Amino acid sequence: MKRKVFLGLLAGALLMAIPTYAATGGWKRDNNGWWYQFSDGSYVRSSWLSINNVRYYMNGSGYMQTGWLKDGKDWYYLDTNNGDMKVGWVNVNNTWYYMNPFNGGRMDANTYTPDGYFVDASGAYQPDGRMTETNGRQNNSANTTSGSASNQTSTAAFAQRVIELVNEERAKYGLSPLSADSALMNSADIRAKELVTLFSHTRPDGSSYRTLMPSGLMTWGENVAMGQRSPESVMDSWMNSQGHRENILSDDFSLIGVGCYNDGSTLYWVQNFGARR
Repeated sequence: MKRKVFLGLLAGALLMAIPTYAATGGWKRDNNGWWYQFSDGSYVRSSWLSINNVRYYMNGSGYMQTGWLKDGKDWYYLDTNNGDMKVGWVNVNNTWYYMNPFNGGRMDANTYTPDGYFVDASGAYQPDGRMTETNGRQNNSANTTSGSASNQTSTAAFAQRVIELVNEERAKYGLSPLSADSALMNSADIRAKELVTLFSHTRPDGSSYRTLMPSGLMTWGENVAMGQRSPESVMDSWMNSQGHRENILSDDFSLIGVGCYNDGSTLYWVQNFGARR
């Protein structure tokens, strides 16, 4: 997303209190698993443990827990290999969940995530979901749309259709249409493939999406999505998310590139925006 939009999502408060201990001991392992033993021989049980700013949960026997953890009424996810508490988007058995870093790593449920995506009551990402209206006029629902995520899907045609839909939305507000830009189309294609590995505005190598933006731009932005099965569906999702909508309707942009990638089971979508000097 556009810089000012994306950075605005980073504000928040860490609400979960976790005990921090000086790293004066070390990790130990036996046939039952790993535990952390301090220099005085003591160890933590049934509690969170923070070592070098990495958070772990030690079970009632003092062993490091992995996988899903329910602590009170809240769910967390601990890496299955090294036990560290995950934050951000995690993929578990081909389902995406959002472990909110602004809420101490707790799993979001029945809400929109900070980057504008809907997760249902189980925490699972729902591409076409709608959150229950507080006035009771609308129930949770999922829009059904035409289209297929099969390998035969014409992703190039889908990308072109998204551009058409963007300009239709802009026309409703008296905004100039965006022009397809070959360099931005290329960057969006690359980014769509990268989302399979890491669903984020950060690239798999740890760099920002901006490293793919063509030279000569004075403004830029990015929208991403996954799972929607048609251009109409993904545009509906973006237009119902404030930050994504602002990018689509921004008069700071004059150029657009759209990428759509099919990994065989899921469609990944990217909009890259820009304006040249």
